[in-house]
Formats: sequence, C-alpha cells, structure tokens
Amino acid sequence: MTKAGADKKSALLMSVNDWRKRKLQNAHQRFGSLEFTKRTKDTTTRVRVHIDRAVLETPKDERGQSSAHLISMIGGDSEIGALWAAVTEGALFQIQLPGRTSIPASLGPEAQCFRGSVMVPGRKRPVRHLVAVSAELAKTKPGADREATRTILCGGDPAFVLYRVAYRYGLPVVPEWAPWFMRELNQRMAITPLLGLGCSPVLVKGNKQTFLKWIGRALREYLIRIPAENGSISWKLPSTFLEVEFAADFK
Repeated sequence: MTKAGADKKSALLMSVNDWRKRKLQNAHQRFGSLEFTKRTKDTTTRVRVHIDRAVLETPKDERGQSSAHLISMIGGDSEIGALWAAVTEGALFQIQLPGRTSIPASLGPEAQCFRGSVMVPGRKRPVRHLVAVSAELAKTKPGADREATRTILCGGDPAFVLYRVAYRYGLPVVPEWAPWFMRELNQRMAITPLLGLGCSPVLVKGNKQTFLKWIGRALREYLIRIPAENGSISWKLPSTFLEVEFAADFK
C-alpha cells in the first residue's frame, strides 16, 4: 500500500472511531425498561431489566391494555430466567420507554422466546439476552397464516414494506412499485404506525387477495408496469431494525 493509501485508510478509520464515539454517547438514555411483578400468598417477586428494542400496539381506548409484539431485554441469569417463564405464561409487564409514562402490555398466548448471551468487556460473566415475539408477529414469516389480514413490520420505508408484504404472501412485484404501494396503503388507511423503541414499526392491513386486486387494477390503469426485460430482481433495502455501520474495502 502506498503512503497516500495508508494515510487515507488511517483518516477513514479515525472518522469511523469518532462516529462510533458520538453514537455511544448517552447510549443508556436510549434504553427502556421492563418490570414484572408476581405476587403469591406469601411473597412478592419483582424483576426489572433494560430493553433495547420493542414493538407495541396501543389500544384505541387509553384505559385498555397494550399488545407487545416484540421485546428485546437484557439482564442477568435469574432475571432472564424469570422473564422467560413470565412470557410463556402470558404475563402482564410494565414497559417504560424514554420520555413516556409506564405502559402495561402483554405478549399474549403462544409467544415465542429466543435466548442468548452477550460478552461485555470488563465483566466476568456474560449478559443474558432474551427476545420475545408475539404469536402474530411470528406468523409473518413466508407461508405462515396466508389468510391473515394484519402484518406487523419493524419499519415503514416503502421498499421495505413492499418487500416484506410480497415475501409473506408470495406477491408478483418489483421494487419500482414501492412508491405506488405506499400511496395505496395511505389512501386506503391500510397502514398504521405503532409504538417502537429502536425502530419505527407499522401495521399493514390486507391479505393476498386484497393486494392482488390492487396490483391488477394498477396495471390496467398504467399506474405501474411490468418490466420489459426479464431477469433477477435486486432489492435495495434500508437499515430499519438494526443500524448498520459503514465500512470500507482497501486493496
């Protein structure tokens, strides 16, 4: 590598490190918290952990209970073990998001849990990580519950929305149709923002038959068109749920 190339690489690495430091400043303020209380005849157990991702659907009635569709929580062995059991029992949690009042929410019946560990520098033991998803969110994978009329997504970017809906229902679409599809959703009031932490979730309403009707009408009215050339389709999706750091290739 030439000296000029080495200087360029060094300058870029410094800018990356500066960017990471800025992003990590006050990172703890971007976390929420989850609290679970279980009372028995003789004892009261209270567990509190941090959460870094959440998707919540608030009720129309302010006095109602919110539905949690995803909660990503971090804690110790005993806390995560207790919360895993609470999720499987459909327990009610108190969720605190930054700048908001406490929200009572449950993941509902048949929620799924995924557990893991995260090594943190300076700690002898790993931090335990639990991701819990509602049964409805779990069924948004391709081929599952094809007759469902609700799809919960972690982001509202037009390309991402079209990709995920088409992938779930097996719709014949191309990325260029994303702006049209988003206009249809908004005009028909078929997309609703949800409450999120670490993401900007939305709820899309409609099933395969509904979306196929939209596509057929739009083709007839020349609002969209089928590409003249055959070939593979390439989707350029934004980073929605997890923020991706930039990197550079040096040769």
